[in-house]
Amino acid sequence: MKRIARHGMFWGLYILFTVGIYYVQEPNLGLHLLYELASLPAKLLTAYLTLYVILPQFLLKKKYALAVLQFMVLLVIGVFLLRMLVSLTVYPIYFPDVTDQLIPDNLSKLIPPLLDLIIVSSLVVVIKLLKDREKQELQHLNREKSNIQNELLLLKSQLHPHFLFNTLNGLYAQILRDPEKASQMVVQLSDLLRFILYEANEDLVSLEEDLECLGNYVALEQMRYGDKLDLDYSVLGTTVHKKIPPLLILPFVENSFKHGVSEDYAKCWIRCKINLSDDVLALHLENSKPSFFDQQSINRGIGLKNVRQRLDHIYPGDYNLTIQDKEDRFLVNLKIPIASL
Repeated sequence: MKRIARHGMFWGLYILFTVGIYYVQEPNLGLHLLYELASLPAKLLTAYLTLYVILPQFLLKKKYALAVLQFMVLLVIGVFLLRMLVSLTVYPIYFPDVTDQLIPDNLSKLIPPLLDLIIVSSLVVVIKLLKDREKQELQHLNREKSNIQNELLLLKSQLHPHFLFNTLNGLYAQILRDPEKASQMVVQLSDLLRFILYEANEDLVSLEEDLECLGNYVALEQMRYGDKLDLDYSVLGTTVHKKIPPLLILPFVENSFKHGVSEDYAKCWIRCKINLSDDVLALHLENSKPSFFDQQSINRGIGLKNVRQRLDHIYPGDYNLTIQDKEDRFLVNLKIPIASL
């Protein structure tokens, strides 16, 4: 029904438009309106046969010669049908003393109806092609969106086990050294698991909850290393009414603990500062770099690789990430937009 209504609206607007043009040249509304209504069947026949037969069966299949031939035949039929209908309706009322022959002596009289049919047929074909192109572009965008969403889900599914694997390794080591501290770590870990399992699957989460998850992880690692680690962790700014994609910051902090802190390295330190403005989160992170630092272990890891891909998908061209590998330290600076409620 909607399709019929759209077609009806098109032909109504077309008739009004052409009647208006003719009326400017000769102010006889009844004549022009009757002419358009009388010629409408010929125009419908030509337009719809062009649209639903010649266009899909020949023109779009690049059978151009057959398309041109069939269109010319259709135009001849349409012109004579149009003249016949007009001679039976318009002439008896407005030109009773004029005899209109189906094939006129002066063939130039065939030019106006011929142009009418060419114009209306071309118009409907152009509208159809534009509509199909818009539909294809929309389908392409939907496929791209679906692919991006699937890829983001895959990246998250890889990130969660990766993070948990490293955290459980730390918990296991702590159980062997200090069971009492290990029990506290279990509580912190349970909060992390709750966030990852029930909150982190959303596209956006509360910035406050995401940073609380980050704080729990930092607390876990602080208990793990104790006095061996000089840690400076701070969050400046308000988290109220702000949202962020989950687990974007955590992999960078996790990486600083994994590669910048070691039981066998006496001078371990981490500086993590998060500054929050109205619409930007800025992370400055640097950590010590042991002399036996293994660059290949970072290159093989999936944490930073995945978070880079997520940033590219979520903020294409709208984030800033710099990673510096210096002789004695590793630095990360990240700026991302913050969504407000």
